[in-house]
Amino acid sequence: MTKILLTIIFILNFSLPLIASNFETNLDKIKSDINSDQINEALTKLGKIEITNNDEQEKIDLIFGDIYLKINKPQKAIEFYEKAFMTSNVNIESLSELGISEASLKQGKLEEAIKHAKRSLDLNEDSLKTKIILAIAQTRNGDGEIALKNLENLYQGHKNDSEVNLAIAGYYTVFEDTDQAIKILEQFNKSHPENIKVLNELSNLYWFDGNKKKALEYKFIVFKYYEFNRNILKLKQTKQ
Repeated sequence: MTKILLTIIFILNFSLPLIASNFETNLDKIKSDINSDQINEALTKLGKIEITNNDEQEKIDLIFGDIYLKINKPQKAIEFYEKAFMTSNVNIESLSELGISEASLKQGKLEEAIKHAKRSLDLNEDSLKTKIILAIAQTRNGDGEIALKNLENLYQGHKNDSEVNLAIAGYYTVFEDTDQAIKILEQFNKSHPENIKVLNELSNLYWFDGNKKKALEYKFIVFKYYEFNRNILKLKQTKQ
């Protein structure tokens, strides 16, 4: 009997880390699907996940927040981020604050976006994404000098990060300096010609600037990328 109990304890102790590892692996796959706009794939995988504790439930709530944010339903996203907010896990709390900040930014609630981004940074001062969201919110809120200082600091340390380049280009776009925005993104594009988000934004900037030939050239590359990857939603948006 003792041997049986010891065997059961051994199996449980061995399997629990494995189950946790599988959960995190599955979560990473779902996040990858969301980032590449494969929402149906993400939802299918979510339906197969077994939740075994509160920590995992909070992480799932964050994922649902990310999904609603992706399909442009920021208020619904906030509801899920707030579910994960009351937690003892500092990382989850930081991500909840970040999610609320990003959703508020989509709603145009700039003061809310700034407030929650700062709270997120108080919990995780190294979050690059949070710093980017904060700078974008400050830019749109008219805090130009503060935003530019923050963006330049990010740019100096992360010149090869596409989101940083897009954020600083966005700053110049807000203040109607399209030439500088294009210059920054073209410089990035030379060393990272495969980045679709940057190509898409360059296309938009060239179109706005009146260079329709260049705009259509880049947009066609974006279109073929989504066609190859069978991303129906993005394909339709790009075609339009």
